[in-house]
Amino acid sequence: MKKGNFIWLDPALYPDCQRGKFCIAELKSELFATKPYTVEISALARYMLFINGELVGRGPHTVGGDYFDLGKLESPYYDTHYVEKTGKQEICVLVTSVPTAMDEYDFGACGLYFNAYDTDGRVLLASDEKWDARVVSSRQDVYFTDYTSTEQEYSKAKFIEKSFVLSSIDLDNLVEEKIAPQSFDKIVVKSGKTHRECLFFDKIYSAYPYISVKCQGRCTLRFTSSEEGTAGKITEELVTDRDVLHFSPRMRSIGQIEIEIVNESPCDVAIDDLYIQFIHYPVYEEGDFKCSEALVNDIYDVCMHTLKICRQSIHLDSPTHQEPLACTGDYYIQSLIEYLSLGDPGLAKWDLIRTSNLLKVQDGRLFHTTYSLIYPAWVYEHYMHTGDVSVIDGEALSLLCKRFDSYVSEKNGLLEYAPDYMFVDWVVASCERDEFLDGGKMMGHGKMDGYSLHHPPKALGQSVLCMFYYNALIKMSRLFSLIGNEKSGQECSKKAEKMKESINAHLWDKERCLYVGGLNTPNLVEENNWLPQNTKTVYHLKQANALAVLFGIAPKEHRHNILRYVITDLTKFEMQPYFYHFLLLALHNEGMIDSILPLIRRYESLLERCHKGLSEAWENMECDFSHAWGAAPAYILKLALSGLEIVEPGFKKIKLNPRLLDFDRAEYEITAPQGKIVIRHQRGEAPEIMLPSGITLM
Repeated sequence: MKKGNFIWLDPALYPDCQRGKFCIAELKSELFATKPYTVEISALARYMLFINGELVGRGPHTVGGDYFDLGKLESPYYDTHYVEKTGKQEICVLVTSVPTAMDEYDFGACGLYFNAYDTDGRVLLASDEKWDARVVSSRQDVYFTDYTSTEQEYSKAKFIEKSFVLSSIDLDNLVEEKIAPQSFDKIVVKSGKTHRECLFFDKIYSAYPYISVKCQGRCTLRFTSSEEGTAGKITEELVTDRDVLHFSPRMRSIGQIEIEIVNESPCDVAIDDLYIQFIHYPVYEEGDFKCSEALVNDIYDVCMHTLKICRQSIHLDSPTHQEPLACTGDYYIQSLIEYLSLGDPGLAKWDLIRTSNLLKVQDGRLFHTTYSLIYPAWVYEHYMHTGDVSVIDGEALSLLCKRFDSYVSEKNGLLEYAPDYMFVDWVVASCERDEFLDGGKMMGHGKMDGYSLHHPPKALGQSVLCMFYYNALIKMSRLFSLIGNEKSGQECSKKAEKMKESINAHLWDKERCLYVGGLNTPNLVEENNWLPQNTKTVYHLKQANALAVLFGIAPKEHRHNILRYVITDLTKFEMQPYFYHFLLLALHNEGMIDSILPLIRRYESLLERCHKGLSEAWENMECDFSHAWGAAPAYILKLALSGLEIVEPGFKKIKLNPRLLDFDRAEYEITAPQGKIVIRHQRGEAPEIMLPSGITLM
């Protein structure tokens, strides 16, 4: 960590651009380098770094954050860019004063931190009051730019009053790729005319739009980016009377761009280029997958592409929402896919570190209660796939355990004092019957004609929360032991057994041999926005029953029948793609392999709805098409086909049991820390397995 001096616009000259109001400041200076040098840079809230007019990078890496009080996060990250150019270097940084998306933060101030030093450690340039600075007058709003505005003269930057200690982060910088529309010809608009056109991209991308305008008089451009016409829709407007290459300051999901050009000038206006800069965390290697069924190949490919666009400086739930590090269930599923198919656990590691920090500043709780409990399982899976014990944070685990211990009732041993039971799934339960409703446009935050499982009543959420806590205790027991805290490990193991006993004593319906969604007793905590009054209706929630099998809570003799109940007549109203991860994994672990592919093939309806990205929900719900929380098929397919079992962490020892399900052939690669495991399997022939050195096949 290091103390950093931040500079910003002179408050005497720009009193309205100091905090809370959108603007973009241009800060520039120069340096002379005789050898390659390194730039350390951060900004409050966002920066674009140009060196000699060339874009070097955007940032900074986000601290993550949650929906709770972010004032507790006080240390921004700084990014590092290595520059090989020598000679005179013109440095220009565009800095956005306020966040433009939920995952961006300004820490209560505006400013730029900059430090450049060469390979000898000699400081070439630092952020100080010698820098030139001005507000970019044309950038009047995130979505409105007026290039006819007169740009102001430069003045000198000033140090900001607030000081920060910055942290480094061992993550690579994001990369950008120029993506052109599927077809584009130069657009020429005659004087006094209006032209409208829609341009399509082959996939949905996490991207910034760029438009090159040639004109000699006033014209207005309005362009609307979206995923497929409705989802993720953002409209921008720009006015210009000169040639410009316009770029948007906010990343978003783009599958198409509708553009309208109004030519108010006496001359032609030309759009001679329109493209997007696809931005994402770098992919260095990828494990291929191909089978004999084209539909399954397409499903796998869409899952993998959607995962890539959600990989930014944190995992995102989607580039449309760009939520902070608050959707742990999403990132857990995304990371499992990465371990087997991208071979790069770095982003997952740092999301775990940032989540640990959140738990420590928030006294052991994340906003979504169930997601708090997914954290230990994610840490454990990261350890098993990588062998990395550095992500095991004993303090964070202890705080989490202490927090949820306080929710346990001494009377029945269940979680009765939790502030809520969210999040379970994007489904809506009937108020009066054990059935589920069409959620339609309602995603569950507001009032509706049923109970949303986003924040369900106790009768629909208690079992899921208790089961997640049981699994968290099991994983914490192992994690504490791995870092030498045997006492805490044993305590967690005992608590887990008690929780399992309580679940089976109070939530198991002996007549139906199924688990209910929760007790119908009154709430023991005050109702709030996320905890409705409890209902008397009894629900045999399929999510809870799937978890009971997956986590080993249900008696062995009942597990197959429980899963048959879950998958029989499983409607899309009952379970969304997110929860299919837990269901598919339960089926796999119980050996019900034949039931996996029929569920995965259901994704065909998502591809028919939008083949460019993965839908957040089934087709009855209005949602985005860039949501990797439903990409579990990309993980489960390789797991089910290979029969992979990691015996010793980091793939040092593994078991494989290749099978074809009902494919005629399958060829796929699993990315392990030692390299790629390659499996080729043809029906009627023995599977061909190629292992990298360092892996022992048991």
